Amino acid sequence: MKKLIPIGIILIIFSGCATLTTSQLESISKYSSAAKEYSDYPSILVKKYVNVQNDIFILSNSYKANPERGSHNIYSHYKNRKDLLNEVEKLDLSFKILKEYAKNLEVISTTDYTKKISDNAETIGTNLDTLLNIYNEKFDKEIPEGIGSFVYKSIVFIGKKHIDKKRSELLKKYIEKGNVIIEELSKTSKTFLEENASKEWISGLDEELKKAHLGLRQQILVDTANYPSNVYNVLLVDEKVSEIYNEIYYLETMNKSLIKSVENLYKAHNALYENTKQKQKMDEILNDVSSFITDVYELIEIHNEFKSEE
Repeated sequence: MKKLIPIGIILIIFSGCATLTTSQLESISKYSSAAKEYSDYPSILVKKYVNVQNDIFILSNSYKANPERGSHNIYSHYKNRKDLLNEVEKLDLSFKILKEYAKNLEVISTTDYTKKISDNAETIGTNLDTLLNIYNEKFDKEIPEGIGSFVYKSIVFIGKKHIDKKRSELLKKYIEKGNVIIEELSKTSKTFLEENASKEWISGLDEELKKAHLGLRQQILVDTANYPSNVYNVLLVDEKVSEIYNEIYYLETMNKSLIKSVENLYKAHNALYENTKQKQKMDEILNDVSSFITDVYELIEIHNEFKSEE
């Protein structure tokens, strides 16, 4: 007759296999915090680009002598601006999804997760599925949905008292489901940043500004022959143009940093996913996660340095 293994031993065996180490939890927590911070910068890039493009247009349109043509140009620019904002909807939605995913991951993985779960129990996961549904419908994608409700239901049904025992299992499943999402968002965002932002938006922006600046300066200098006080306007224009050149440099450096970091966004997440399946060497995981965190620090530094010069 076979000897039955005591239930207590079975529970110990399975709970031991499912438990994540302190180092694993720290890596997940650090990644989630960095991803949440990172998700804000693509929209900052877009808004800055729209403003820079608008400033260059105003400069180039200001020296047009024909009032009717000038008015028409402003209307056309307004329409183009609306089209541009529609064009970036996919990028914007991608990073809204990333932010919601990272917020949930941070709540579950941090040391004070029980308090965070108590404080956020009504909202955890509820926005993520809605955003994924919109993304799939608008862009004809098939990212698996239900990850948000999975988190919400898990927390609700497990209950506060038992969440500690189930946290590792919940994190593993959440990261597994999230890996597909992060891979899709990383690919589409990298393509957008390389093709649209680099080649269509930022490339040649400085030349457009140079041309607009020259035209307006020439017009002001012609007028100065009749109105000597206009020389002050030249100084104002030159100062404004100098500011715009700084903004173009910001766009170039920010976009390069975003392209580099979006590659490491998925690489780091995939490392976490693989590590929760089979505990890899911790230095390999930390290297991938640390590379992404370093990228995020670089974005913060670029942004803060620019803000300090404004």
